[in-house]
Amino acid sequence: MNHDHSPLSKSSFLQRVKYLSSFILLLWLIELADRLLFQGSLENHGIHPRSFSDLHGFLFAPLLHAGWGHLLGNSLSLLVLGSIILAPASGWRNLAQVSVASMTLAGLLVWLIGASGSNHIGASSLVFGFLSFLLASGFYQRTPLTIIISILVGIFYSGAIFGILPSDSGISWESHLGGAIGGILIARNKRLHKITGPRDGDLLSS
Repeated sequence: MNHDHSPLSKSSFLQRVKYLSSFILLLWLIELADRLLFQGSLENHGIHPRSFSDLHGFLFAPLLHAGWGHLLGNSLSLLVLGSIILAPASGWRNLAQVSVASMTLAGLLVWLIGASGSNHIGASSLVFGFLSFLLASGFYQRTPLTIIISILVGIFYSGAIFGILPSDSGISWESHLGGAIGGILIARNKRLHKITGPRDGDLLSS
């Protein structure tokens, strides 16, 4: 039985996707403002490893991108993976939990082990959080539907998995890894709650 009576839980799937799309639109508006009004200077407000004077980057980094190509890639993945998570009526809760966990752990990991003097921006921590949550849900929940979703997502995003490995390509693998850990932890937490007692908000259940 689902006891979630929040407005979002009562909304239709299309309405929930509209909310997600609004967030993605916000990312594009921020990038547009950065290009037209700030000459790209907003990009400097990302996460700077071990810098106490730039802690605001924990909040702003996922909203900033290094150009239109960077933003486009993240936007498509956010829309696809986020929509899958939002499929059940309670999916908004999963999306919120994964988002918070992914951004927090990605920020901490980048701040702790990122290269000195580097600046990390982009919503890829969310992308990898969504991705790992869907993959891990198949392992932890082991229902036919979650397993099928995990397999399909794994096939289509198989190349992205390498993004969590150390690289010198200018890609923030630390952010990817932190986001992925966040998604896995939330998926595992859902499984533990399911074992100890029924809880609303599990992936593809209501």
